[in-house]
Amino acid sequence: MNIAAVIVPVFGIAILGYFLAWAGLFSREDVRGLQRYVFTLALPLLLFDSMSRIELPETIHWSFLLAYYLPTISIYGAGLVIGRGVFKQTRRERAVYAMGCSFSNTVLIGLPVIAGVWGDTALLPHMMIVSIHTGILFTLTIAIAESDRSVENGRVGVAQLAGRTLLGMLRNPIFLGLALGLLANRVSLPLPSTVRTGIGWLRASATPVALLVTGASMRQYRVMGHVTEAGVMFLLKLLVHPALVAVLALLVFRLPPLWSAVAITTASLPIGVNVTIFAHKYEASIAPVVTATLVSTGVSIATLTVVLIMLAQTVPGL
Repeated sequence: MNIAAVIVPVFGIAILGYFLAWAGLFSREDVRGLQRYVFTLALPLLLFDSMSRIELPETIHWSFLLAYYLPTISIYGAGLVIGRGVFKQTRRERAVYAMGCSFSNTVLIGLPVIAGVWGDTALLPHMMIVSIHTGILFTLTIAIAESDRSVENGRVGVAQLAGRTLLGMLRNPIFLGLALGLLANRVSLPLPSTVRTGIGWLRASATPVALLVTGASMRQYRVMGHVTEAGVMFLLKLLVHPALVAVLALLVFRLPPLWSAVAITTASLPIGVNVTIFAHKYEASIAPVVTATLVSTGVSIATLTVVLIMLAQTVPGL
C-alpha cells in the first residue's frame, strides 16, 4: 500500500483548488456550480457504478456500525456536556458544537482516500457509514437546535422531524446513487456498454472535482478565534474519535481487517464542511466551528498519513 501515492494527490488537488480560488480563477459562483455538479451527478454516479459492480458479502457486519456509531454518538454527547459545562453555550450552540466534534468529512475527502488506498471493495463498508451518517447527526443537531424554536406557532414534533429527515435522505443524490446501485446489484441489472462508458467518464471526474471544491470552499473561510473551544473540538474529532473506534473495531468486535481499517480511517477524517453550514444556518458556534474545520482539514494531511501507516503495520491481513 503506497500511502504517499494517495495522500499527496488528494491533498495536492485540494490545495490547488484553494489557490485557484485565492487567485480569483474560481469565483464563489464557480465553486457553487462545481459543488452542484459533484453532489448531484458525479459522486452519485460513482457510487451507483461502484455499488452495482461490487461483490456483496454474504453477511453484513452489523457490529461494524456499532463500532463506528457508539463512539460517534458518545463524542457528540461529550460535546454537548463540554459546551454546557465548560463553555456555557446556549442549547443551539451546543448542538452545532457537538456536531463539529463528531462529524467526519466522509464524502469529499473520505471517498478519495478510502477508494484510493483500498479500492472499490472498501466503498461498501464506507458507504454503510455514509448512508446513515447525515441521518443520525443531522437529526440530533436539528432536534436540539430546534427544540427551543417555534415553528409556525408550535414546536417541531418527533414525527414531523422524522418525516423531514427521511424526505431529506430520499432527496439526497448521494443516498440515491448508493441505494440504486445496490438495487441494480441485487437484481443484476444489465446496462448497455455505451451507458457504462458514459457513466465511467462522468465518475472519473468525481474525485478530482470534489477535491478541487474542497480546497476552493476552504478559501471562503478564515480562522476566527475561540481557540480553546476549537482546540477541544479538534482533539475530540481527530484523536479521541478514531481511538475509540479502533478499540471497538479491533479489540471488542474484532472486525475483519478491511472493515476495521475503513471504520478507523473514516473516524480519522477531518471535520465535514456541513458543520460550518449548520453553524451559519443557526448563527451558533460559528467561530470555533470554522477555526476547527480549517485546522483539522490542514492537519489531517499528517494525521491521516500516520493512521494509514499504523493500520498497514498493525492490522493483519490488510
